[in-house]
Amino acid sequence: MSVISIGTFDGIHLGHRSLIRRMIEIAKEQGLKSVIISFYDHPTYTLKSSNMPPLLCPSPVKKRELKRLGIDEVDMMKFTPELASTSAEDFLESIVNKWHPKVIVVGYDSHFGAGRRGNREFLEKNRDKYGYIVESVPPMLLEGKTISSSQIRQALFQGRIDDANELLGRRYRLLGKVVRGMGKGKDFGFPTANIALENPHQLIPKEGLYLSSSQVQGTKYFGLTNIGKSPTVKTDGIVEIETFLLDFEGDLYGEEIEIELIKYLREEKMFADTDELISAMNEDLTRARKLIGEMRP
Repeated sequence: MSVISIGTFDGIHLGHRSLIRRMIEIAKEQGLKSVIISFYDHPTYTLKSSNMPPLLCPSPVKKRELKRLGIDEVDMMKFTPELASTSAEDFLESIVNKWHPKVIVVGYDSHFGAGRRGNREFLEKNRDKYGYIVESVPPMLLEGKTISSSQIRQALFQGRIDDANELLGRRYRLLGKVVRGMGKGKDFGFPTANIALENPHQLIPKEGLYLSSSQVQGTKYFGLTNIGKSPTVKTDGIVEIETFLLDFEGDLYGEEIEIELIKYLREEKMFADTDELISAMNEDLTRARKLIGEMRP
């Protein structure tokens, strides 16, 4: 027997965490397994919706974070066209047969099945048939506004990383693999790791320079992460994610890396020449070390 919830859970923000806490409480009180049923990608990418929001949380991060918060099982599903056309009745039956829920916990905007018919009212109507109870968790408010994934996306697009991190209840993370770049940073004394995102649908925040913390090869390093076109040394106009790891030596090519954005430092600039760029980078590094020193006890 289990307590379950179904949803995208993109970002696993404070509102999601309120629901997760309630699930874990129910699981402990009733001796149940806590299970979240979610999706590898946002359903809108399969539905070809006119509004396809960029992802806040790639599936590996989502699954790991849900488990870290105390969920026993995370059932990640591929949102295929076949699944999109599955009726709420058939989807519910398949979930009940697999997880045998005693309690289904829903948020204020929970829904599933074709036509989004699988809402709280639908679950209430079918509870006697399957023998579960429904518990609803109210939305979490911050300054009178419901915390939502769209609110966090807006903050990230505007470079308000402090606000986004507060709403997430954790630092925003970029997950990817280190790939070869032009190697210009090494020439300037700042070798950077170029990042190819694990999921190309993940949201890339506002262009600029960020104080960051990166997990790579099992170790965390503070650093400076630049999101932008590097106009002083590049002319292709392609937005790239590059991170310079403080006090790191070694080869990172092909390594998986997870970057946490801590603070937005400044907008990306076009410098007169490389000497001016190097001077600015040294100033950025000095500021970063000062901020890191203030963060540590």
